[in-house]
Amino acid sequence: MAIQAIIGGQWGDEGKGKIVDLLSKNANIVARYQGGANAGHTIYKAGQKIVLHQIPAGAIRKQCLCVLGRGMVIDPIGILEEINLLEKHNINVDNRLFIDNYAHIVTPIHKLIDKTNEIKSGNEIGTTCKGIGPTYTDKYERIGIRAIDLLSPEILDNKIQTRLDIAIKKDEINSSDLNQLKVDLKIYYDCIQKMKIYIKDTFPLFHDNIQSNILIEGAQGTMLDIDFGTFPYVTSSNCSSGGIATGLGIPGNKIQYILGIFKAYTTRVGGGPFPTELFDEDGKKMAKIGHEFGATTGRSRRCGWFDLLVAKYSVQLNGFTNIALTKLDILDSFETIKVCIGYEINGKKINNISEVLNNLDHVSPIYKEFEGWQCNIESISSFDALPDNAKLYIKFLSDFLQVPITIISIGPKRNQIIFN
Repeated sequence: MAIQAIIGGQWGDEGKGKIVDLLSKNANIVARYQGGANAGHTIYKAGQKIVLHQIPAGAIRKQCLCVLGRGMVIDPIGILEEINLLEKHNINVDNRLFIDNYAHIVTPIHKLIDKTNEIKSGNEIGTTCKGIGPTYTDKYERIGIRAIDLLSPEILDNKIQTRLDIAIKKDEINSSDLNQLKVDLKIYYDCIQKMKIYIKDTFPLFHDNIQSNILIEGAQGTMLDIDFGTFPYVTSSNCSSGGIATGLGIPGNKIQYILGIFKAYTTRVGGGPFPTELFDEDGKKMAKIGHEFGATTGRSRRCGWFDLLVAKYSVQLNGFTNIALTKLDILDSFETIKVCIGYEINGKKINNISEVLNNLDHVSPIYKEFEGWQCNIESISSFDALPDNAKLYIKFLSDFLQVPITIISIGPKRNQIIFN
């Protein structure tokens, strides 16, 4: 019996959904601890693609209880859409989906504020405009709406009206959007009536089952953590392992296994520094072969070589016990593969990203080059059967990070996994 956590080690989009699906096979509970309707976890069932944004990817395992923790910000409209999507795939979540009663709730007002802010800022940060940031802001302003408020129509009505009055007074939304907002609020209220059955005090659920197999699912990636990421180009929550205790109420000393998910290269969506970003044909080739487009926004992802300083920082911050390396197959056709082993700035070599976290736009990556394997690996079933150059690449990453790479993904399908 164990509590396991799965956390993105880069800027998100590392392929966590597939790994959660893999490890949830033996889980009793799968839980999300932060974030909201973010870029999405992509999984496949019977060859069909399913993208989930709030409900844990473990939902497709019918034995799993699925928990949306109080560290999340929940969008009722999105939740109902995901429940309907799962039902189309013959997956029923009744009596096994639970939303913590103290999780904060996204409203159409928050989404409109998000949209207005992005227009004003020119979308420099690159949020999904799902109301996540404004909802977290209201949480810390202590004016937020929580799931438990949805159970009392009078309290909810008062809080919605109060928040709308504040938004108008502060010019957070445009008056021209008010008519559409009324329509959106009606849809919102309809969704709340259907969502209320999933609201539950989840704290005892964890602690009464602390000896069970619990799988904790992170959203986004470590470098987007509000405190430890590339601020201000970050998300609004702690997506590193530190967020688990506050987001679910599970103390760190109960977690036996923390798996860091890394792509075999690096991607980033939206603005912000990206030291190994490629602007040449290699970058275009990665994006094309890797289908690097956001599951929610459709935006193309920026691509670059694997950054070991980012990975080392992530390993140290999260306490990763193991690593899963995804999308190794995307590098199949590259003649030369590079890995960033350090930075240089003003003639000084940098070995720790924390030294220059606020100055990443001005560093130059120092690369080590590897000879590519230039063959198709998507059908390989064991580590020993991988090409020698692929094994050398994996071993170098593992040795540098001093963490074993125990899972290697070589394609999107469930069976395209190698255990090392």
